[in-house]
Amino acid sequence: MKTVNGTATIEVHTVPIVKGVPMRSETLARDEIAVFTLTCPGHDSADARVHDIQLRGNLPLLIGTDVLAEISHADLLESWETAITLPLKDLNAMTTLAGKRLSEMLEENLDSGDLTDLVSDAAVLFLLAMRRFGVSEANRIPACTVKWNGQEATESVQMLA
Repeated sequence: MKTVNGTATIEVHTVPIVKGVPMRSETLARDEIAVFTLTCPGHDSADARVHDIQLRGNLPLLIGTDVLAEISHADLLESWETAITLPLKDLNAMTTLAGKRLSEMLEENLDSGDLTDLVSDAAVLFLLAMRRFGVSEANRIPACTVKWNGQEATESVQMLA
């Protein structure tokens, strides 16, 4: 865990096999903020790449519909340990900050070099949302979708069947 200006930050490392194409959200009016989803697919996913990630013991994370990332099990556990130690006030503030940063990134035209930052911020937001949702252990993260509502600066979690 890093501390910046007295604020705890979670550092997430991802396996460097980000697959997909750079995303660009719909063009938004100046006062609108992007709405996006982060999905942890279940074992019943039709995507063979998701199954390969799961067979390696890692966490697949779909950012929108275009980017599939792989979070190594070791990085997941390390980041989770940081997330569970955060006080509620910091957890809420970091969730809002991560969501806003990710919204801003998705509104821009991304280069392939930006995908690492995109995936890192998405992983942080996803793990914080899981913690806020009440998941007790990293190994208990269910198949679900986290939907970020930029207008309200909040996330919602929907369980997948």
